Amino acid sequence: MPSLRDIARGDFGASVLAGLQTGVLGGLSIVLYHALGSILSGQAAWAVPARLAAAAFGRAVHSDGLAWAVMAGISLEVVGAGLVGALFGLALRPGWALRRAGLLGPAVALGWYYFAHEILLARFGAGYFAVATRQSQVLAHLLFGLVLGLYPRFRRSLFRDGVPPVEQSGGFSSQAGSR
Repeated sequence: MPSLRDIARGDFGASVLAGLQTGVLGGLSIVLYHALGSILSGQAAWAVPARLAAAAFGRAVHSDGLAWAVMAGISLEVVGAGLVGALFGLALRPGWALRRAGLLGPAVALGWYYFAHEILLARFGAGYFAVATRQSQVLAHLLFGLVLGLYPRFRRSLFRDGVPPVEQSGGFSSQAGSR
């Protein structure tokens, strides 16, 4: 559990925010990968998110229209990836792991694919059917993992000069006005 002093220094918050940022960008990369793949295979760009929503929430998700089903599928993918990214950021806070983020990202992403698609959707989804081919899902999640591997760069970019802000009289400053 982080202390209040760690949160004030920005260490805990930076880890969560950078992880969330990389996770959301990785989730968007999955959505874009599937949209491009769907277009190239002659399907509608929104086919995979609509199938993901139906697999997770049941076919009743289409009762309000296709647009709501597509938005539900996209948000499910992006929110799930954002949560994985935030947990990834918290797990990589020690210095040794930051140097290995490029290798750990794809491994975590493939683990997330297996857990989310092969276990959760298969057992607890309202209806399991192929959201996309396994090969396509694995490649999309490898892309997600490559984006997760950029976590240290995103974490460093949160601080100017690469250092957390210093405390000043009960608050903290980002040192933005010092130059």
